[in-house]
Amino acid sequence: MLKQFTGLLSPKTKNLKLLYSLVRKLGPVRINTLTEITGYKHVTCTRLLDELVQEGLIYDSGIGESSGGRKPLMYVIKPDAYYLIGVEITNLYTTVLLLDLKLDMVDVEKLRMDSQCTGEYTLNFVSRSVDELLSKHNIQREKLLGIGIGVLDPIDKETGVFLNPLLFPSGGWDNLNMVDYLQQYHHSPVFIDNGTNLAALAEYRKNYWKETDNLVFVSSDMGIRCGTILQGRLVRQNMEMDDTLGHMVVDIHGRRCLCGSYGCLQAYSSLPAIRNEVVRRLKRGHNSILQDSVKDTEDTDFHHILNALEHEDPLCLDVLKDAAFYFGVGLSNLILLLRPDIVVCGGTLVPKPLFYEVASETAQNRLLHYPKSHVQIIKSTAAYNIVAQGAGCMVLDFFTEEILP
Repeated sequence: MLKQFTGLLSPKTKNLKLLYSLVRKLGPVRINTLTEITGYKHVTCTRLLDELVQEGLIYDSGIGESSGGRKPLMYVIKPDAYYLIGVEITNLYTTVLLLDLKLDMVDVEKLRMDSQCTGEYTLNFVSRSVDELLSKHNIQREKLLGIGIGVLDPIDKETGVFLNPLLFPSGGWDNLNMVDYLQQYHHSPVFIDNGTNLAALAEYRKNYWKETDNLVFVSSDMGIRCGTILQGRLVRQNMEMDDTLGHMVVDIHGRRCLCGSYGCLQAYSSLPAIRNEVVRRLKRGHNSILQDSVKDTEDTDFHHILNALEHEDPLCLDVLKDAAFYFGVGLSNLILLLRPDIVVCGGTLVPKPLFYEVASETAQNRLLHYPKSHVQIIKSTAAYNIVAQGAGCMVLDFFTEEILP
């Protein structure tokens, strides 16, 4: 039935869609709560909920507390009624997630991007992974709602084509319409959007929907980006300007950024900035375990540095600590501008030692002038997969939520 929740809807189908969306958000939820929110008569609400139960979309969770009589019905969505595919494509990894309707991961496939990963090779990996994941878990093709793709590089959303694919380790991305490519293979709806927006959407829907309507997701990877939920709505942005947080100035006399300005956050706290600083210190004779893994200092790449951080290499940890400090400065500026209730920190660097701790402490210290702000700075619960989860969420939202243009 979820696939019927799009296009021109009858009044009854609109009511079913609204109730399903409310159960998705509030569940476990009682009929009385739903009647209060919707204004439907109790008998009407009961009849519509029964239809959703019969369609296998919701069920009674059985966790309602009795006040002396029968236990009240407490409705939740049925997570295995349909399934979603969430994909994240970056120049480091391509991730393919099989998700249920609660956005919980059922299984995952990952591809480390290297010189063989042309555009066609990567999309073939995605297609093959979708087939294998469905087959492995005995999921019929008609139970797949669709495929969502999250990307961090600018794209033309109308054509699904990367605007600047030069950062990928291999070619074959120019004029490659990712949406059409996957739609023709799978005959399922395919959607694409900014990865940081999708990360914000996933964190909001999965963890904070009941708690707040104002949330910001920030990420430090190849670039520094943020996605924003204000008044319960995703603030969509021009794909060419999705990295504007990275060009917030944190030191007017600081390092020169690729954009030509001086002191941008991108020049201190992104993976390329960290790599450049590590290489600079190696050339100056600082000791590091990296000297055992790379012959030429210039051959040091992100994977080498991330591995060295896992082994608590002092040089890399010191560079990371400096990067985290500047990230915290930028974070405090963002909080002062947007005034969210919750800030979620994600990306490749957050799980690493020190980064989240130093960044959040720096930001909170700079907010002490506003002691009643009470903003929470929280580590993402799924730092490596949150974009792909958001891509799957985008598919489900297409069928169940009223999306503003």
